[in-house]
Amino acid sequence: MCLKHRGQLFAASVRKLAKSVLQPAQMPSETSDESWHNTQCLTAAASAMRRQQERKFMPDAAKKVYLIHGWGANRHVFDDLMPRLPATWSVSSVDLPGHGDAPFVQPFDIEAAADAVAAQIDAPADILGWSLGGLVALYLAARHSDKVRSLCLTASFARLTADEDYPEGLAAPALGKMVGAFRSDYAKHIKQFLQLQLLHTHDADGIIGRILPDLARCGTPSALQEALEAAERVDARHLLDKIDVPVLLVFGGKDAITPPRMGEYLHRRLKGSRLVVMEKAAHAPFLSHAEAFAALYRDFVEGV
Repeated sequence: MCLKHRGQLFAASVRKLAKSVLQPAQMPSETSDESWHNTQCLTAAASAMRRQQERKFMPDAAKKVYLIHGWGANRHVFDDLMPRLPATWSVSSVDLPGHGDAPFVQPFDIEAAADAVAAQIDAPADILGWSLGGLVALYLAARHSDKVRSLCLTASFARLTADEDYPEGLAAPALGKMVGAFRSDYAKHIKQFLQLQLLHTHDADGIIGRILPDLARCGTPSALQEALEAAERVDARHLLDKIDVPVLLVFGGKDAITPPRMGEYLHRRLKGSRLVVMEKAAHAPFLSHAEAFAALYRDFVEGV
């Protein structure tokens, strides 16, 4: 077959595929709320799958983004955020040691966790860390500056507990009570935690429905107690002066775990950083205010 004929056949195939993809979606005949919800879930799932497929064929120059989850969670907590980020980005969410599918070798060490994430990065990347993941991200940026292009810390901290020279911390962290609850019934209590964070969110049930199955599938993190003890013990304030990359700080105005004053402290210490407080958000702004958060983060990364 001549090259010209092959080219004609290929062009015809492309036109046929484009026609099928671009046809308007058929609206379901059912009008019930349940049918509408099912359609929305299928649409969201298809969108997420399409973006994941597109990311498999990213050019080398694409933005490389790594998402690091917080204590008691795993990489699937970002499942609702990832489809909202540009499809041209190469986005990866990672499991911390003893969380999700990641094995756990005692003790839980923040520096070792940062080194493990760094080992996955093959080019300067944009790092987003939530809560405990933000603490890991600070160590990553300080210990592996050549692998970090920018840093976003959301609902995070350099030190969790208060001290004489650090009144911004928590006087008596209450997270210890969650260890027993998570161990007794992880799926139940992680759902309750998410419901609390999404208390005033319009699509709270939809968000939880999209992330909970995979989030709960991995079960109780094996490093639950050890990771909490590390979070309460570690003090990363001495690292802040060493970080010399653009930093975006996003905190929730209603967050009782990492209140905005912790963000204000980071903002004072991290040169050139930008602090945004989402007044109606709690400890998970990327879930409760997903669209606004995604737009904010997109503009930040694209502007670096």
